[in-house]
Amino acid sequence: MCHYRHRAHDDPFLLVGLQDITAHVDFTAVAEAGRDSGMDILGYTSQAAFLIGCGIADMAAAPTDARTQLLRAQAIHKLTAPHEMGELFKVIALGRDVYDPLRGFAVQDRRGRL
Repeated sequence: MCHYRHRAHDDPFLLVGLQDITAHVDFTAVAEAGRDSGMDILGYTSQAAFLIGCGIADMAAAPTDARTQLLRAQAIHKLTAPHEMGELFKVIALGRDVYDPLRGFAVQDRRGRL
């Protein structure tokens, strides 16, 4: 699905570089295909939990001027708020021979929901 100026359409070649492109992903199917290929599911969570686990709050706390701080806070809110993008988007990690936990899944891991 493509989005440009609050209008949706299905042609990814129409406004190349100007539009947002998204897809609805069956993460359970992705996980099963990964397992069938010999991969381990290393984590599955929301975008918010992943970004928080990766330290997005540290970025927000970095010293800067007031305007930049406000813009950062607004962007982080959009990326992590449950009613914005935080719960709408998900993250999955697949791999082989990875034994250490991945930082992005430390806050919340929803592998049990796949």
